[in-house]
Amino acid sequence: MRILTTIFFFLLLNITAHAYRYDFSLKGGFSQTWASLNGTNGTADEMHGTGFNTHFGYKWKYFELTFSSYIYWGSIEDLAFQARGETINIDEGTFRHVSFGPILRYQFRGVQPFKNWFLFAGLGPVWSLQTIKVDEFRSSGPLYTSNDKLAFESTGGSLVFGLEEDLPYKEMHPVIIEFIYSYKKSQEVSVVDASDFVETNILSTEEATQDLSGHFFGISIGFTVF
Repeated sequence: MRILTTIFFFLLLNITAHAYRYDFSLKGGFSQTWASLNGTNGTADEMHGTGFNTHFGYKWKYFELTFSSYIYWGSIEDLAFQARGETINIDEGTFRHVSFGPILRYQFRGVQPFKNWFLFAGLGPVWSLQTIKVDEFRSSGPLYTSNDKLAFESTGGSLVFGLEEDLPYKEMHPVIIEFIYSYKKSQEVSVVDASDFVETNILSTEEATQDLSGHFFGISIGFTVF
């Protein structure tokens, strides 16, 4: 009887060990981001942001497809943007970033820098919404006020690579260390009334192909939640 129990436990353990190879999962982590931002009239600024990210997807033997989102915030200065026919020169402001998109990752099973750790790489398109709440600014016209904020809809692409702990099943919460690079360029800019936190009032929306663009570099440390 003990032998049968041992055999059954061994088979059950092996079935569980391969369950994470073909299963859905949710991962999350905290990140630090550095960005080189470009505005209009040749203005530029360096930004440091803090935030978090989530990844929901399906994992095969070597590939993993996730729907990923990144959220972070930081401060900016000395950038200029155009909206509603005015040039808005930002002396100091708060930058918030939300992006999402699919990422296809590939795990290099032949490369194991440390025991039970494997390298991976991935890429995918990205859509983002970036908002700037201006604290101090100068405007060429009377329309933009301190109660307003700028919202940019941007598109681009992301490239990721890193290390992932390879454990028998996801309930052991394997750790993932990820390095992220993305480039984004604004497509539309909106001026939003930020005086009311409950109701969003969009004052204007226009094309913004020359407004906000930038290179974003980040590092994230997280784990598989379930």
